[in-house]
Amino acid sequence: MRHVDLLLATTATPVIQPWDYVAMRRKAAGLSVEQLAIALGGKVFERHLRAIETPGLRFQQIAPLGRAMPFSTDVYRQLADLPPHQHPRLCQRCGWDSRTNQPDGNDDLTTWSRTFSAICTRCEQAAGQ
Repeated sequence: MRHVDLLLATTATPVIQPWDYVAMRRKAAGLSVEQLAIALGGKVFERHLRAIETPGLRFQQIAPLGRAMPFSTDVYRQLADLPPHQHPRLCQRCGWDSRTNQPDGNDDLTTWSRTFSAICTRCEQAAGQ
């Protein structure tokens, strides 16, 4: 095992909050808040999107983000409602979870990196690792 792998294996995984998850998934889709609002039906969604990405705010209901980008409302609910030790495993760079089908850079479905367990293959490929 390389020294870097050992460091990654012993470092605590940071907690991803629900507002972080929304922003991570939006950015992974390559969308600005404005672009996502338009994809969801117009500027009326923009204020809501900014609110659900505001640190500290948790919502009972959010816009149907899965219509415009890979997003799991179930994951959002778990992050908002459950203690961190019950959160699902998420990519620390893009928020991907193993139940979300998403292509990676090699036209395969995204999975967990074999090199760095905290990230997905899509993020690993994007970083050129």
